[in-house]
Amino acid sequence: MSLPKTSPQEFCTAFIVRELKDFKEKRIWTSALPIMQRMIDRSDELKQVFDELVAAFGYSDKFEGVPPSNTYIWLTLEHIWLSSQYAKEGIIEARQHLKKLNILGDEIVELSWQLASALREHAELYEKSEFIGKEFRSLIDTIQDAGSNNYHFKFEVSDELRILDGQYDERYWPSCADIVEQIGNYQSEMKELTHMSLPLNVIDGRASDIKDFVLGFDSKFTQLNGLPSEFSFSNNAMAEIINVVLDLPVEQLVSADAIRLVRNRYK
Repeated sequence: MSLPKTSPQEFCTAFIVRELKDFKEKRIWTSALPIMQRMIDRSDELKQVFDELVAAFGYSDKFEGVPPSNTYIWLTLEHIWLSSQYAKEGIIEARQHLKKLNILGDEIVELSWQLASALREHAELYEKSEFIGKEFRSLIDTIQDAGSNNYHFKFEVSDELRILDGQYDERYWPSCADIVEQIGNYQSEMKELTHMSLPLNVIDGRASDIKDFVLGFDSKFTQLNGLPSEFSFSNNAMAEIINVVLDLPVEQLVSADAIRLVRNRYK
């Protein structure tokens, strides 16, 4: 499909129409579809956005030109229709996930160390006492049992592991207690988690629809992800994006001045 190059608005709108049609034909049901449709229906409200994209990158289609410059409009438009994650609800969810991850991380550390200690004490008592049970289960036995329901493990790894088990006795393998302890050690080092999409000042800061959206949206242009690293929308264009993506009512529309205040405060 050849895109019209008569105006930035017509070009970008046709671009989104084509991508939306492709998603639907391939039955890719993503949460971005309603936003893509809204960008099409309200393209008049995104005129500044489209003007700035074409001014920066020309009428560049991903099927024409030379990478990576021919992908900048495509990836930036995609960034826009996926940007609802920067809405207040998405930020709240991310903060809840971080809190839960930290709690579970602490529990994993404590439980793994307790289990490793219990496994070692159990093994020592078992060897010293006269009690017997099932045959000894080595680390390899445990791994084999754990992978019994994994098709890929059973048919690609299991036999190779049995060969190694036959070549090296238990002196060459870590104990189950050692493995469990290392799970705790590894988890204890994972104290500083980073979000793939949200910067730290959004995760840690006070909740604010405009601030969180602007900081989260702008931060993507500083990462190695295919987006043009030197590009930034103007305050007016950023306001257009927020108003359309979040489908804000008239009385809550964001202004360019509000965007300017956020950027000046947090730059």
